[in-house]
Amino acid sequence: MKQTEPDFWVLEYVTIAKDPRTDLVVAIGGTEKAADLLQRTGGFLSAPGPRGDYHRLPHGLPVEQQRLKATAASHALLAAGHSIPLDPTLNMLVAPDGEREAALRYLAGLAERAAAATTGSEVAEVLTEVAAPSTGCCPSPERSSSTPGSPPAASREPCPPRNLIPSRDSEGSPTP
Repeated sequence: MKQTEPDFWVLEYVTIAKDPRTDLVVAIGGTEKAADLLQRTGGFLSAPGPRGDYHRLPHGLPVEQQRLKATAASHALLAAGHSIPLDPTLNMLVAPDGEREAALRYLAGLAERAAAATTGSEVAEVLTEVAAPSTGCCPSPERSSSTPGSPPAASREPCPPRNLIPSRDSEGSPTP
């Protein structure tokens, strides 16, 4: 039995990224339909390249305008059925270093809840959110070592300090 190669829709792939050498936001790949969407929704311009035409945003746009236009174009391309990897630094819907900032806000909220806890079950709820084996915010060594592409557990930042829950005296009041 002869195997046949699958048909890939290579022309349906468009990549939007910021070129580190020129600081231009460029889009590579796609069809005429994709080029039209890039132009209409993101303001991209066609430009000749060494391996065919590519698309870029105009020179001199402020970073926020670059992010806004790249995000708008990527969403229009997605809606039209294109596969579109978008450089995370250009995604207007994600704050720069957003994952880390969101995690820090989440941990600060857990610390506040732990400090305000008045019963053992409230403390247990916070501890469960931090250290539950399958859903806790701190990865266990078993989970972290099996995640493809992740760095070894030893090279990650450590979990937040264990003193999230303040000591309490015999009457249940926090101690300094």
